[in-house]
Amino acid sequence: MIDAHHHLWDLSKIHYPWLEAKGSERFFGQPDPIRKNYSPNDYASDHNGVIKRSVHIQVGCVPEDNVKETELIEDYIANGAPIAAIVPAVDVTAKDLAQQLTAQQAFSHVKGVRHMIGKSPEENHQLPPFVAEKWIPGWQLISDRELTFDLQLTSEQYEDVYTALCQVPQLKFVICHFASPWEQDYAGFANWRYWMEKFANLPNCHFKLSGFSMFTHNFDLAMFIKYSTAAIEIFGYQRCMLGSNFPVDKLHMDYQTLVSAWHSLLENYTSEQQHWLSEKAAQSFYNF
Repeated sequence: MIDAHHHLWDLSKIHYPWLEAKGSERFFGQPDPIRKNYSPNDYASDHNGVIKRSVHIQVGCVPEDNVKETELIEDYIANGAPIAAIVPAVDVTAKDLAQQLTAQQAFSHVKGVRHMIGKSPEENHQLPPFVAEKWIPGWQLISDRELTFDLQLTSEQYEDVYTALCQVPQLKFVICHFASPWEQDYAGFANWRYWMEKFANLPNCHFKLSGFSMFTHNFDLAMFIKYSTAAIEIFGYQRCMLGSNFPVDKLHMDYQTLVSAWHSLLENYTSEQQHWLSEKAAQSFYNF
């Protein structure tokens, strides 16, 4: 299997403000239990041989360490970590975006970039408000560089972001973490489904079945299956990929529980569909 979304970190080499803030409560939970180095060996111990390749997603270090973080992951790869793609952080709205992309593309495993638009209704005020005119030129440049974009947003941002992305049809992007389904009641699910169907009309839009426990602070198998099945129906099995979001989701579950959930989901599909969901969709999207 391919894990299309996980993190590694080294607190002695990179500055991660969110991780280092002891006692802080975050949208995904209380991070004190994971405030320690998380290496390729730690990750391998968690998944216990289930994952054959993976995609490393930026963690949230200070901007001046973005390139240093990529260097760290490239060093892990050079020492045998089976990471097939790296997705570092950039500031899509910055005037020096071209220079940021050039610095990151100096590393052979960089396949895409990420810049969070939304995290949670409570934390979004800490991020700059989404202004389409500031994002569209950056997305166009990312597309021109043949890089992908990992999109993290929340429901109140769906309409504005969708409208802006319609103006960059060449951009190959993937919605992270089920598009942050904070509202999981009947109305919340209906709204989520409506907007996912809109996003799915953009042929370059893909979807990550990842990070589900962040929105419930536990792992609800029935709800995971409900949202996953709906996403696969909406986007198609060739555009959906599995991601663990470890070690962040380790706050609420172990990897074996997640793998069991994946198997419960996959058993509803043909062998070809299973192959796409568990491997080929991620491989095709990130081009490795």
